[in-house]
Amino acid sequence: MSNQDRHSRLLQLEASLRQEFDDLFNDTFEDIFEDLFEDIANTQWERQLDSQPRDNFITRSLSELIEWMTAQQLGHHSLCQRLMQLDAAYCQLELGLYGLCADCETQIEAARLSQDPTAQRCNHCDNKYHRQHRQELRLDH
Repeated sequence: MSNQDRHSRLLQLEASLRQEFDDLFNDTFEDIFEDLFEDIANTQWERQLDSQPRDNFITRSLSELIEWMTAQQLGHHSLCQRLMQLDAAYCQLELGLYGLCADCETQIEAARLSQDPTAQRCNHCDNKYHRQHRQELRLDH
């Protein structure tokens, strides 16, 4: 797979994640506004909020989206984690390191990258990573 093909796949994933982000943003603020204006119907405040241009996150960089989610206490959300993985994959592609395992620096299996273009580890290192972190979780409890 060429770098152009890899970049194209990452762009497709980014478009999908941006749409998911937009949906999450809309849901989050709909809930906030519903709670805030539960008892007030068609007030001046509601009309004023509706007339305000909503921040357009579609044009923001991935790091700005990640920063916003973190500031909103959404850093633990799976979408934030996937945005961070996508940002890392873009950086690796730019540096010529895309497709190399972050731990052992061997090539990540093509099937693994096809399934998840943001994969950071080969199968062997990913299994090892999850075993170690599962053990850490046991020790914490």
